[in-house]
Parts: sequence; structure tokens; C-alpha cells
Amino acid sequence: MLLSRRILSNTSWLAVSEVSSRVIIFIGTAYLARVLGKAGFGLFSLSLAVGIYLWTVADMGVTGYGTREIARRRDQTARLYSTLNSLRFVFALALFMIFSGALYLIDMPLEKKLILSGGAFFVVASSLSSDWVFRGLERMEFIVFGRLATSLFFLAGIYLLVKSRSDTLLASVIYSGAFLAGTLVFMLILRRKLKTGFSLRLSPAEWWFHIKESFYFAANGIFNNLTIFIPIFFMGIWSTSEMLGVFSAPHRLTMILIRMGELIILALYPTLSSLYVSDRESFKKVHMVHQQLIIAVAVPGCIIGALFSKNIIPLFFGTGYAESVKIFTVLIWLTLLAVVRRTVGVALLSAGLQRINMIANGTGAAVVALSSVVLIPEYGGYGAAWALIAGEIFTLLIMSVVFKSKIYQSDIFRSYSVKVLFAGAVMGLLIISLPFSGIASAIIGILFYGLLSLSTGIVSRKTVQLFYHRMVGQKPVA
Repeated sequence: MLLSRRILSNTSWLAVSEVSSRVIIFIGTAYLARVLGKAGFGLFSLSLAVGIYLWTVADMGVTGYGTREIARRRDQTARLYSTLNSLRFVFALALFMIFSGALYLIDMPLEKKLILSGGAFFVVASSLSSDWVFRGLERMEFIVFGRLATSLFFLAGIYLLVKSRSDTLLASVIYSGAFLAGTLVFMLILRRKLKTGFSLRLSPAEWWFHIKESFYFAANGIFNNLTIFIPIFFMGIWSTSEMLGVFSAPHRLTMILIRMGELIILALYPTLSSLYVSDRESFKKVHMVHQQLIIAVAVPGCIIGALFSKNIIPLFFGTGYAESVKIFTVLIWLTLLAVVRRTVGVALLSAGLQRINMIANGTGAAVVALSSVVLIPEYGGYGAAWALIAGEIFTLLIMSVVFKSKIYQSDIFRSYSVKVLFAGAVMGLLIISLPFSGIASAIIGILFYGLLSLSTGIVSRKTVQLFYHRMVGQKPVA
């Protein structure tokens, strides 16, 4: 398949699966924010953070490492699938049991213990998921069904069963159960369509080999999720459940936006992994174009989000979350920093520089932790938002230095970014000055940004022609 079509196919299918499922889950999350109230929603968010932390450890780096290995050695798909998922399942079950036992010994209200256990079950529910296998094989079309099964199960469950603050436990159980449903659908599709079934492989020797190989991937995942959810845990200690809910609402919205921004990056990862080995020049060109595209889209998106935060937060979460507006105006910029950082990180992983990636992510996590300790007691959720921003900036700076010295030289953070920021700033000033409604002003501003991008070279005619020729399978005219 032509390289550009291969990437477009991967991106398109991931876009369908991720956008549709994330939108559905977000609709359910917004519903829960209103029904559970700030205190209940804060506890629900804390339980999700617990599940994701446990999952990050139990995953053992399989999601990234396994995807790369299957992309490079497709003939070993069946063995890698069974071996790595067996490893994850055993670790997930052990972690869930240890966590549940620890909760039993802690002096905490029974309801809160049960809510946290419900969220913690997420680690077991997701341990046998085979979405990483589909990514490695570049069969992204099958991911749609598992993602939709997860999101629809979650949405239907909460709408039918969750009606008040007293149903917070049920909400956390339904969330984890939804991912179990998605896991089962993934396993069924892989067996039926690709004739690759799962069998439990209890092989300590093989496990140890893969653990050593995937160590840096595991550490990267731990630091990534640690960074994102450190403020949630610290606010759980220093703030009330209501204040945690105030922070959790814009935090959840921001995390969904970041996840959607990763669509192209996720689709690109297996392709970049193989190109780095087979065609280094194509690796550079593909990565550069997609990095520019992400920055060009993310900057105006963040500006619009910041300008209309007073409308966005009440629209999704209700007027009771008015205090969340100020937090969202900061967190929206985390979207830009996070997706740019991930474009750099995926290149480092594809090049086998996962150790550097781990160090950068670990440094960012440390910065978030230290900043949270200083800022949260004084400024609450607003301080937590700035702590996340500080961590992303430090991580991106470290990755960028290594990227330029080890991968290739790029002006993405100099002339190109300056152009994008200039065009975005002009767009923002235009939107503010227009005497129209918010939607009309935003549309006019986006159209103006597009024209300014063409005139300043953010999107060049040469790039458009090159993209066209690649799509139709022709060589560009010199």
C-alpha cells in the first residue's frame, strides 16, 4: 500500500473509533457531573485515577512495546499476543487483590472504599484487551467495534442506573465493567477475523525477557499517567470532595481533548517504527509533516477554548461548575503542550530511545509533584492546573534537546511555531472584536486563520501539492 494511503487509512479508522467513543464517554461523564454533584463526581474521578494508576503498572509497557514488536515481526503475532497479555492479566489480578487488601486495612468510610475498589477493577477489565495487537498489525478498522462497545455500555449503564449522588459506587463499577465489555469484543474479533486466539501462557522465562525489553515503555507509561493524575490525588488529600469535583470537570474535558489529539500520533507509531529501520528519509518527512499539522490545528483550538471557556464549562457540566472556568482557561493549553510532546516522544520511541523518553517523563512527573505541593494548598485547582503546565514544559524541553541531537534538526519550535502563534493571536483578536455570536465569531476566526496560514507559509502550496501527488500515487513534478 502507498505510504500516504497507509497512514491515512490508519488515521481515519482511529479517528472514527477514538472520536466516537470519547465523545460518547464524555457525554456520560458530563451527565455524571450533573447527577452526582461536585462531591460525588470528585470521588468518581478519584476512583478512575486509582484504576488508571494500577493499569499503568500492570500494563508493563505492553501497549507501546507490543505494538512496536508486532509492527516489526508480524509472524510472531500469536505468540506475542498470548505471552504479553498473560503477563498483564496475572499482574493486574495481583495488583487488584493487593489494593483491595490494603483498602481493608485503611481507616476510611466503607462507601469510599467500595467506590475506589470499583474504579480499581478497571485494571483487571483492561488487562486482556488486544487493541495493541490491531495497532501493530495496522488493522485499525477493528478497533472501532471494541471502542464503541465500551462507550455504549458505559453510556447506557449510567443513564439507566445512576440517578443521584448515592449511586457513585454504581457509576465506578459501570465504568470498569464497560472496559471489560470492550475487552471481550476485541478478543472475539481477533479470533474470528484474524484467526488469532488467546491462550494463557504462564512462562516466567518469556515474561522476564519481555519485562526487560519493555521496561522503559512501562516506566514511560507510569510517568505519563502519574503526571496527569498527581493533582487528583493531592487534591484528594488537601481539598474537599467538592473542590476535587470542581477541578475534575475541566480536567476530564482536557484529557479527552488530549486523547483525541493523539489520534494521528497513535496511527503514525507503527509506521514510524518500521520506517526508522527501512527508510530514514521517509521517517523524517512523515514525522515533520504530521508534527506541523498537529501544531497548526492545536494552537487555534486552544485559543478558541480559552476565549469561550465561560460558555463551554456550563454547557457541558452545568452552572454549578462556574468555579471550573478559570481552571479550564489554564488546562486548555495543556492540550497543546501534551500533543506536541507526544509527537516528539513517538519519534524517540520509534528510534529505540525509550530510555531518554523515560527520563524526560520522569522529570516532568517530579516537577508536577513538587509544583502541586507548593501550589495546591494555596491555590487549589487553579494551582493544580499550573502544576500540570509546568511538568509538560519541562518534559518537552528535555525531549526536544535529545530529539535535535539524536533524530534530526527541525525548526518546528522556532520559525514555524512563531508563525502559528502569530496567526493564532491575530485570529483571537479578531474573534474578540467581532460583534457576532460566539459560534459565528469562531467560524469567521477559523476561516481567517486558514487564509493567514496560507499567506504566511504555515501551509504552503508545495506541501499541498506533495500531499496530493502522494494520495493519487504520482511523483511530484520537479
